[in-house]
Amino acid sequence: MWRVYYLYSKKINKYYIGKTNDLKRRLNEHNLGQEQYTKKGEPWLLIGYIECHSNKEACNLETKLKKAKKKVRSLVYRTKW
Repeated sequence: MWRVYYLYSKKINKYYIGKTNDLKRRLNEHNLGQEQYTKKGEPWLLIGYIECHSNKEACNLETKLKKAKKKVRSLVYRTKW
């Protein structure tokens, strides 16, 4: 079973979306600083995940979520809050 997961780092106030077939192992990798992109943010908190039946399904969902995240972020930047 593949999972698309959503992490949050309070330390750097950032979110991260990824995919894996072993969520426990992957979260440990993020929190041990073994991943370049998430190294500075540990500890990462698991916000949630969505189960997928295949790697292909997980890849498609991960891509859609990352694109949606970028669209929301660009709207926030253009709007003067």
